[in-house]
Amino acid sequence: MRWVACVLTLLAVPAAAQSPTSTFRWHVEGVGGLSLFDLPTGGESALPRAGAPLTTSGPINPSRRVSTWFLGDGSNLLNGVNAEFGVSGRIASLDSALTSLGLSGNNASAVGLRIRRVLSGRLALELSADMLPGSRTVSPELTTAVETARASFVTAFSSLLSTGPFTNTSVAATTLVANPSSRDLATTVAAQWTIGTRSFSPYVTLGAGLVHRVGELPSLTLTGTYRFNILGSVPISETDILRLRYEQGTALAGVVGVGVRRTLSDRLGFSFDGRLLLGQQTLALLLDSEPAVTTGTPEGFIESFTTPAIQFSNNRTTGRESSLSGPPLTGFKAFSTTGLQTRYVITAGLFVKF
Repeated sequence: MRWVACVLTLLAVPAAAQSPTSTFRWHVEGVGGLSLFDLPTGGESALPRAGAPLTTSGPINPSRRVSTWFLGDGSNLLNGVNAEFGVSGRIASLDSALTSLGLSGNNASAVGLRIRRVLSGRLALELSADMLPGSRTVSPELTTAVETARASFVTAFSSLLSTGPFTNTSVAATTLVANPSSRDLATTVAAQWTIGTRSFSPYVTLGAGLVHRVGELPSLTLTGTYRFNILGSVPISETDILRLRYEQGTALAGVVGVGVRRTLSDRLGFSFDGRLLLGQQTLALLLDSEPAVTTGTPEGFIESFTTPAIQFSNNRTTGRESSLSGPPLTGFKAFSTTGLQTRYVITAGLFVKF
């Protein structure tokens, strides 16, 4: 009986040592640190199709409806007319700049909240919400291309209007770049295996979840205007607005990580944690345009009699319409990419047991 009593006493010691683990099944942890990520590369690009033909004076002077002068068929039409007139001004099309995404990623701080449910001495389930850097800025290459297009709009239309019977000419163009703040929120569910049950315990994390955007992505807006009078009396006023904006899809991501946890007391501890989030990310560069032709009096129109031709009209009742009368672009996908995105999250945390 004495031997039995000794054995029972020895077995009772580790059970007592593990009592805090069995008592405090929930852990709530706040973490902070750094997140690094790379944007997907490669993708598919497209340009709007050429617009429908316009009624002109004859088949040798064809013109087309355009939705914007800043890219695609609109740039081709304007530059073709200027070449026919022999003037030097050309609009710098955005076509080549739209063959890439035009975004730069920012590495920045990460914060999160993690809730764990301890299932055994080695296994726990974790629900995590991590706010990761997602603020992205327009790349210098795209910014430069947009500014070049803005300046060339003024040059190209000033050159064109110098060739006709126009007075009171005015050409202007502006650029607005918006870089609002946005973040990526990763919500994941994972299993954690603790290696050892001492107060200083390494662990492995494995799970999956979703990553989605919180906030607004950058955008660029180009606005070009020109005004003039035909033969000093017929007013023409047109505005071309082109907006470049971004769209991001929600991504399914896998999570794998390692860390170490140090217990300070029965209820308090801290951790160091490193994780990799890996998943397919979809990003797209979209185009919106607003071609606007102001109605004026007296009514009138004029065409260039070139091949191709450009036409201006201040009222449809004349039987003619301006070349800038194409349908507005709404969410046209100029570039899209779906690729593997990696996010590295390195954090330190403080947790409480209860």
